[in-house]
Amino acid sequence: MKEYNKFRIEWDCRRGMLELDKVIMPYFKGYFDDLSDEKKAVFLRLLACTDLQLFSYFFNRVPAPDSELQNIIIDIQEKLNLNN
Repeated sequence: MKEYNKFRIEWDCRRGMLELDKVIMPYFKGYFDDLSDEKKAVFLRLLACTDLQLFSYFFNRVPAPDSELQNIIIDIQEKLNLNN
């Protein structure tokens, strides 16, 4: 099992948009530790996206450029009940 710098990841979860902070941070705090190493790596790739890209993925329902990112977005939306 790979070790992650959780302080760094938490810092990267802080975004410039309040809407994203209310999505990404709760997912990180509530679910990150239980993810497989592969899904953790995908989550870290998601954090590398710009705020505008993330906003489009989560709220405008623009699909992510690859299936791994899209799957983690769907997981976040389901776990945080954003599909309503």
